[in-house]
Amino acid sequence: MRSLPRTTASLTCFLLAAAPSRAASDCQPIYDAYAAMFQKPAIKRTITTPGMADPVEMVLTPDALYSRVGAKDSWGKVELNAATRSVMKKGTPSPETVTECRRIGPRAVEGVSGTAYDFTPAKMSGNAPGETITVVLDDATGLPLLETALKAGTKVANVYDGVTIPLP
Repeated sequence: MRSLPRTTASLTCFLLAAAPSRAASDCQPIYDAYAAMFQKPAIKRTITTPGMADPVEMVLTPDALYSRVGAKDSWGKVELNAATRSVMKKGTPSPETVTECRRIGPRAVEGVSGTAYDFTPAKMSGNAPGETITVVLDDATGLPLLETALKAGTKVANVYDGVTIPLP
């Protein structure tokens, strides 16, 4: 399995974020979305980054993180223990990790109606300095559908239904 680029690893740990909130009312839907996301039994995240020929695919379960770079790559598996989950949680958007949230408005993702929000991740998140993340939340479920790092151009598409656990 090829190693993941640093930006992708940072995005993953973001599962992706960072500092105290200034617009709590606009941030609350983001906090709620990521909290609900990690309650799902499996999440497939497809990460596209400018300059990378192949997308990075990840499947996250409560016990493991599976990943590969491009469809021809084999799946790798990393067991998740309590310490790893704790680190991931610290990087997840929450009142302790996100600032400058702003509701943008309606935005559909592949025919699913959603609402877009911008937020600023912490400097420690590994994102470009001054990075802004736009996340589109599914209007029906509240779950994050698409995340875009505006400076880096990295996009993360999330799928929750019909996710198959890869065989490494």
